[in-house]
Amino acid sequence: MPHPFLPDRPVDEAASRAIVDAGGIPLRAQRRIHEMNTSGHAVWTSTLSPSELVVASQTGIESISQVMGSSVYHVGFSGMTRTWTSGELTGLTHAYADARSRALSRMQQEATMMRAHAVVDVRFEGRGYDWASDLIEFTAIGTAVRLRGQPPPQQAVLTLLKTDELWKLHHAGYWPVAIAIGNCFWFDPHCDCTSETSIFSGELPMHTIASQTTRDLAVHRFREFAGHFGAHGVVGVQVERKAHDHEHEGHTRFQIELVMMGTAVVRRHDAGEPPRPKLIVDLRDPPIPFIA
Repeated sequence: MPHPFLPDRPVDEAASRAIVDAGGIPLRAQRRIHEMNTSGHAVWTSTLSPSELVVASQTGIESISQVMGSSVYHVGFSGMTRTWTSGELTGLTHAYADARSRALSRMQQEATMMRAHAVVDVRFEGRGYDWASDLIEFTAIGTAVRLRGQPPPQQAVLTLLKTDELWKLHHAGYWPVAIAIGNCFWFDPHCDCTSETSIFSGELPMHTIASQTTRDLAVHRFREFAGHFGAHGVVGVQVERKAHDHEHEGHTRFQIELVMMGTAVVRRHDAGEPPRPKLIVDLRDPPIPFIA
């Protein structure tokens, strides 16, 4: 029986659609990975810079291939706006969280099929569409790597770390387990600067409450996410905040989005004391060439 991923075998589009609906990766992507795994001379690509590649090769980290995962998501009408009262736009929060999660999951599936130990240098690319304001797209991109001489794991781990950061983390006695994410969208229909304060300088209470509450909700979800994987801590936390006011029927509406991301880590049982950092500064003057 021919292998289902041989190039001369057509792709079952219906089966591929069913796999994507279930959160998997399309059959064409699976075929590409199969060809990479079975070819002895496949050209690999990566997001690593030349310097990072040198560090990886000298520390036993082998680059396998660039991996990615995508999700184009439709946000229903109920998630786009809130008309009368202030509060979280839960539909929008859940839509963005689900889209990011699906993109990460598909990237992790690609890396696992390649028998990778980890995906390093993970980054997100998000975009909307001018012709469809209710569509969002997230693409996760990273480089799948193996640890030289180690058996493949059941599942590759995702990290925001660079190769040198992964190596330092390992020697410090920690190992990544997941990318933790927490987000929140908040909306307030009445945030007029003139009504919140006077002509003198002063705090804008509604804006402050919105910013603080958005952060608290995002942090709570962020911590829950890391706790789900049994993490002892999170390193390299990134915070992205977007906020804007816009006029509507004589009032100023305020909307804020906040997302937190970081690499959740656990302390290894076999870990000893982390190495003490060394500072080496060459204070010698550079040699002066002899001039006859």
